[in-house]
Amino acid sequence: MYPTDHAGLAVLPYDHCIERLKLDQVGRVSFVADGDVQIFPVNYRWYDGAVVFRTAAGTKLDAAWTNKTVAFEIDGWNAEHMAGWSVVAKGLAKEVTDPEQIDRLNGLGLRPWAGPGRNNWIRIRPDEVTGRKIV
Repeated sequence: MYPTDHAGLAVLPYDHCIERLKLDQVGRVSFVADGDVQIFPVNYRWYDGAVVFRTAAGTKLDAAWTNKTVAFEIDGWNAEHMAGWSVVAKGLAKEVTDPEQIDRLNGLGLRPWAGPGRNNWIRIRPDEVTGRKIV
């Protein structure tokens, strides 16, 4: 049904990757900071062609302030059928500062699972979206 890559994994079409990003709500954002790879779980939404999530002051917000390239990944699996998939979106992380955009994002109903104080919105508008599936 899908073309395969060099390892025999099915390559998901772009539109299938976006559909999975729209349906899922938990992923991981990763980037390099202070010479080390950082990976953080976040709950998110796909909104207006981008991954958006809320965070507090700290490493993720610092990455957005310095316009770091990040990778955002979601996945799913079925242990019984030994099947799974993964979608990766890569792009710049930027803090959303426009009050009108913030109002729209606040209307999404996204509440950070990690607790209060996560009032800063981060947007990752991907330059590249890829997906693989174990068939």
